[in-house]
Amino acid sequence: MIFRTKQLEFHVVHTCNFTCEGCSHYSNHGHSGNVSLNDAEEWLYNWSRKLKPKRFVILGGEPTLHPELARFVYMVRMMYPDPYTKIDLVSNASFLHNHPDLPTALRVTDTALAISIHSTQHRDYIKRFKRGYTLAKEWRHSEKVRVEFWDFTNKHWIPQYTGYGNNIMPYQDNNPRKSWDNCISKHALQLHEGKLWKCPPLAYLPMQAKKYNLSSKWDPYLKYKPLDVDCSDEELKEFLSKEDE
Repeated sequence: MIFRTKQLEFHVVHTCNFTCEGCSHYSNHGHSGNVSLNDAEEWLYNWSRKLKPKRFVILGGEPTLHPELARFVYMVRMMYPDPYTKIDLVSNASFLHNHPDLPTALRVTDTALAISIHSTQHRDYIKRFKRGYTLAKEWRHSEKVRVEFWDFTNKHWIPQYTGYGNNIMPYQDNNPRKSWDNCISKHALQLHEGKLWKCPPLAYLPMQAKKYNLSSKWDPYLKYKPLDVDCSDEELKEFLSKEDE
């Protein structure tokens, strides 16, 4: 049985060249490393026989830091050839110039390039962002790439933890339902290390715990068990139906 979901995300690289405060992927905490194409292909193939997302999102970290990004784009569309699944590549545009083969991959696979904009005032950010922003607009006109600009500057960003590094802390209001209602990642299922995770802060928390000496208040979250691909239909149905927990 194949289950339909609103969204499924695949984080291809842990590194990011920006340090946005409160990043739900902890990319501002100095992590590094890429997901290999071989691993990604195995994980995607296994889960594509169980899940059909309405939207599949390729992101990071900053995905343009992955040297084989275009091949990822082709592979995702190969796994989800049905036009029911819209594919987005979310990037801050900084390193688009390192991927001359990317426009063709995006156009052929009907993948949208979503450029996330996080500041219109910070000079260093604007300086690094401008080159990619200009190139994305060129691709839209000359390469017929579907380009979207996602402006987060006027949106209310709700950090999903407080602090930084060793000092990050979970919210402790003891109101899971309110947290679910307010969560900006509630539909952002993560495919990470071959397993299905509820959201980015849970999926990448173990990576954060390996790098930093986290408070014991994170222990309940670190005990979270993602779903294995050999799960039953009933187990997957239960997983997908959970909201606050």
